[in-house]
Amino acid sequence: MGEKIFCFITIMLLMSFTLPLVVGEELQMKDTINISKLTLKEKIGQLIIVKPDGLNEEYSTELYVGGIFLNDLKSAEDYSETIKFYNQNSKIKLFVSTDMEGYWNPFNFYKSKSFGDISDDSDAYDLGVEHSKILSELGFNLDFSPIVETRNTVWPGRTFNGTDQEIKDKISAYIQGLHKNNILATAKHYPGGSMIKNPHLKKYETEIFEKDLDFFDHAIKEKVDAIMVGHPIVYGAVDSNGKQATISREVIGPLRNKFDGLIITDAVTMLGLRLSYLLNFKKVYPVLISAGNDIILDTHKHSGYCSIKKRINEIEKAVEKGYIPEELINQKVKRILEAKGYFVIN
Repeated sequence: MGEKIFCFITIMLLMSFTLPLVVGEELQMKDTINISKLTLKEKIGQLIIVKPDGLNEEYSTELYVGGIFLNDLKSAEDYSETIKFYNQNSKIKLFVSTDMEGYWNPFNFYKSKSFGDISDDSDAYDLGVEHSKILSELGFNLDFSPIVETRNTVWPGRTFNGTDQEIKDKISAYIQGLHKNNILATAKHYPGGSMIKNPHLKKYETEIFEKDLDFFDHAIKEKVDAIMVGHPIVYGAVDSNGKQATISREVIGPLRNKFDGLIITDAVTMLGLRLSYLLNFKKVYPVLISAGNDIILDTHKHSGYCSIKKRINEIEKAVEKGYIPEELINQKVKRILEAKGYFVIN
């Protein structure tokens, strides 16, 4: 009898140790993605963030886009319902993104301070927390903010003011504030120069200084999740070799060497880039991926489903013809999925 009781107790003790491990494994498997099980179309879709034209499930079910960008809906309810719709129709978690930076505020129901209004790092942290709380409640998880450039002659108010150290302290604090409510932060626009002139309207060239790069290096040190690359043609401390920074391996390659997070293009339909591809804009998509970007941001109001489909098809053709190695796509997809919280198997 004593032996039976002893055996029973032993079994129960073993079960108490092993059951949580089994449950833990099951939970982990729910958030695991095997890249080899994804089709090429599904993998390429992860590289694209679009501004969807209304509620169209085909963005998710046919194009498999990795994320959406929203910034001009009429109410909080519209944002929540739109985000819910696209999340429900997506096989893989979406990046739900916007430009919440104060100066450019996507929400007509909220009044925000601009970065130029921020007096110190405590104020910057509070603004980051405030932004992240609103974004999180609506269903966003990725903010294209903070701007870490300081040379600004186009949009006063979009940049932090102060000494170099004060600006760095504000950058750090704002990133921490976004992270407080699990919002991914994006330092922009690498390597600088995107506010010397307006890249939405013109193609231009600008000089980059070590000081410009230093602010991005600081954001990297402070665990920023993504870096957005701008469209100016640059020279100086970094040289794009006569091309826009977004399509320059000479710019993005050195950035990748020191940053293991996401590299995202600025909105690709800006004339600063588009003027170089006026006759066949869809051809820019493979170039952007080959240059080193992980994610293409295509948010123009005329970038509808059909246009995005044609542009994505260009990447697929480039992979099938061997111009872009599929392993390169896999590396980018792994980085994206890990940023979304998945455990990734190659």
